[in-house]
Amino acid sequence: MNEQKPKMIVWWTLWIAFLFSICMIYNVLGKQAANTFHPDPFPWVLAAIPVFFSMAVRWLVLPRIYQAQMAMVAFVIGIAFAESTCFMGLFILPAHRSDLFAVSVFGIIQFMPYYAGRFYRQDGI
Repeated sequence: MNEQKPKMIVWWTLWIAFLFSICMIYNVLGKQAANTFHPDPFPWVLAAIPVFFSMAVRWLVLPRIYQAQMAMVAFVIGIAFAESTCFMGLFILPAHRSDLFAVSVFGIIQFMPYYAGRFYRQDGI
């Protein structure tokens, strides 16, 4: 069996688990939040800021990391930033919980670990 395959399974399993868990959290906790309307979009934009940090980790930090362990740390930190947007929607801004959930899912999807194979090539980078 190729040594790369088990290591890649860890990356994919974590990514799927984070994506699945945010959907489950939203479906369980989102039902209890009040659905009120707030016409002011400013809080919604502020709550989406962690996704921009997540995007910076994905597109600016991860490509510059050449060690698998450090990349895994950045991977988890970036996904945590993306998830925090959903939690803000559930607990702080329930009127925008669906929008913030969608933005959060987008933030997690961009961490799809198709790029992680470069850390485990036999010939290096």
